[in-house]
Amino acid sequence: MCMEDKRGNCGQSDMTGECVERSGYGQSFRRSEHGSSVQRYRYGQAGESISPGERSEADYCSVCGDRIKPGGSIRSGASRKPGKRTMPGRLAAVSLALMLAAMAGCSSTGQPYVQQTVPAAQLEANPDEADNPAAASANEPFTLRVLSNTPLEVPDLNNRFWTRIQQMFKVRLQAEFVPLDDYDRRLRLVLASGDLPEAMVLNSVNDSVFNKAVKQGMFWDLNELAGDLSQFPNLKYNISATAWNYTKIEGRHYVIPRARPLLDGGLHWRPDLFLKHGLSQPGTLDEYVGALKQIVDANPNKHYIGLHFEESFYTAFGGFEPVYNSEGGLVHKYLTDSYTEFVRWYRHVYGMGLMSKEFAILKGSDKENMFRSDKALTYERNMYHSYTYDQELKKIDPGYEAGVITYLTGPRGHSGEYGIAFTGGFVIARSVPKDKALRILHMYDQAADPRVTDQLLRGFEGIHFDMVNGKRVPTQLAGKEISNAVMQIFPNADDEWQKVVNFAAPAAWNEKMKATASTLYEAERAVDPFRVIRSAAWLKEWPKVEDDYIAIRTQAVMGLIPMSEYEEFVRKYREKPEFKLAFKQFADSYKLMF
Repeated sequence: MCMEDKRGNCGQSDMTGECVERSGYGQSFRRSEHGSSVQRYRYGQAGESISPGERSEADYCSVCGDRIKPGGSIRSGASRKPGKRTMPGRLAAVSLALMLAAMAGCSSTGQPYVQQTVPAAQLEANPDEADNPAAASANEPFTLRVLSNTPLEVPDLNNRFWTRIQQMFKVRLQAEFVPLDDYDRRLRLVLASGDLPEAMVLNSVNDSVFNKAVKQGMFWDLNELAGDLSQFPNLKYNISATAWNYTKIEGRHYVIPRARPLLDGGLHWRPDLFLKHGLSQPGTLDEYVGALKQIVDANPNKHYIGLHFEESFYTAFGGFEPVYNSEGGLVHKYLTDSYTEFVRWYRHVYGMGLMSKEFAILKGSDKENMFRSDKALTYERNMYHSYTYDQELKKIDPGYEAGVITYLTGPRGHSGEYGIAFTGGFVIARSVPKDKALRILHMYDQAADPRVTDQLLRGFEGIHFDMVNGKRVPTQLAGKEISNAVMQIFPNADDEWQKVVNFAAPAAWNEKMKATASTLYEAERAVDPFRVIRSAAWLKEWPKVEDDYIAIRTQAVMGLIPMSEYEEFVRKYREKPEFKLAFKQFADSYKLMF
C-alpha cells in the first residue's frame, strides 16, 4: 500500500503495511496507527499527536489510485479514483508502473519502502549530539541516517541481534530499507534530489547517476578524508587491494568496497527432479537445457519454467575474452558477435518452451520466488541461499531438494561466476561534517575486523548460537534475526566462505556446500571484464539507447523478429562515433584494471 505525500509523490509504508507520509530526509513523517491518532516521527523520536481530521479531504494516490482515508492511511480495497483507467496490454501496464515508480520512489515489486529507527533511550543517546555532531565522543552513541537495500525481509532494528550490533558500534541507525529489485531506482531518485542521507550502499560503482554525483562533489573523497587509511588498518588490510583498485573513480577513492570472495554465485537447480527422471548432473549448457526439456515435458501439469534469462551464461560464449575493433577500442559485450551468438542460443531455448513469456520483465525476487515455490527449475544467486531454498521446497514436499552447480561449459568458455573481490560499496555524503565522517569511517573500520565481521554474520553466543563440543550450533533465533541485510549497512573483512556457508544450516550441510563450491576452482579463473572496467562516454550515451536495445534483444529471443534485424541494430551502434570513444575508454580502463 502507498500514499501521496504533500508534493503529490507516492510515499512509503511502515513495517505493518500502513502508509507513511514523508517529505524527505530530515523532515517529519506521519504514520497511520490502528488507534485514533497519528504519531509524528522525526527519525524515531515521537512527538505530538496529529488528529486524523487534519487530513479529511478525499485524496487519491497518483500511483495505485486508491483512496486515502482521513488521517493519512490508505484503505485496503478502497474505491479507485473516478475515471481511473488501466492501459491495455501487459507490457504497457508494466511500463506505466515502472515509470510511475521511478518518478515517485515506490517499489515496483509491491513491497513497501520501510523507514526504521531505534528508540533513543535504547542506546542511551546524547540528546545534544543530533544538533552538534562534534560533541559526540567515541564513548557516546551517534545517529546515522542510511539508505540501504534488503534482499530478503526487512530487518527489525529493535530485535536482539540489531540492538547488540548498534550497541557494539555505538550507533543509532535511522535506515530506509528498499527492496533490492527497486534499490537502484530509489538511489537514482535520491541522488537526483540532492537530499542525501549520511551514508548509503551502492550495488554498483558503474551507475551513471552515481558517477555524475561524484563529479559534482556529493561524496567524501576518502583520500582527502583519511589519507592512506593508515589510521584505519582493518579497511586497508582486510579488504583486498584488488577491491580498492577496482572501485577507484578517476584515480580517487570515494567508495568503501563491500568485500566479497572468489566463491560467490552459483546455479541453483533441482537434483531431486533430475534423479527422478534418470538424469545425471549436467556438465555442459546443452546437457542442462536438454535435461530441463525432459523434466518440463514430463510434468505438464506443473507448468515449470526451466530457465530464466541469465546474463552470467554469456561467459560460456566468449564473455571472458575482450573484443577489440580495428581502432584498438574494446567493444562493449552487448555489441560483440559473441553476445549475438548468446542471444541466438537463448532464442533456441525460448523456442523449446523453457522460458516464461514474461522473462524480460521478471525481477530477481520474481525468479527467486518461482524457484523456492517449485514453479521454476533454475535460479542464479549466492550459493549459501541453497539451504533456504531447500527448506522452503521441503515444506511443499519432503522429497524435494535444492542444489548448486558452480559452472557449466559452453562453446567458448564456462558459466562459472568468480567473484571480483567486491560488489558495490559504501559512500559518505560530503554534507556530513568531517569529524562525523571520520566517526563513520572508524565504525566501518571496526566492522572490517575479522572478529567483528564474524559477529555480523553469525550473531552472538548464547543468543544466536551455542558452543557444543567446540562447534557452533545455530539457535532458532539465528534464522529469524540474522540476514545479509547487515552486510548492506556495514563493510566486512574478506572471508573465503562468506557466500557459501549458511550460518543457520547444520555443520554437515555447510561442509557439503564447501565441497560443492570448491568445484569452481576446476574451471578457468576468469571474470567478465565489464563487471570492472568503465567508460564515462558509455555511462553518458548508453542510457539513451538501453531501452531500445533491451526491446530488440527481447524480440530476438522471442522470435518476433529475424536475427538479422538484431544484428543490424548491433552493427549500427558499434560504428557510432560516441560509442567508439567509449570503446577507447574501455580499452584504457582494461589496461589499468587487468
